[in-house]
Amino acid sequence: MTSKMIALKILDGIFVAGTGFLLLIVAGLPVDWMLALLDMSLHEFHAFALFVIFSCLLLIHAIATSDSAP
Repeated sequence: MTSKMIALKILDGIFVAGTGFLLLIVAGLPVDWMLALLDMSLHEFHAFALFVIFSCLLLIHAIATSDSAP
């Protein structure tokens, strides 16, 4: 396994874990502590979370379909 494959697996794991956490929040996981920390309303955070989820999915797709990816 090359170092490039290891780095891609680590990045993929980070993106999947992050998007999974954001999906739980959008689905209704109580995160009042995070809203207070970020100084956002629930509606603003849901919009931000959906944007981040969509961009992470696009980034994972770009990494997976890249010509230089193993």
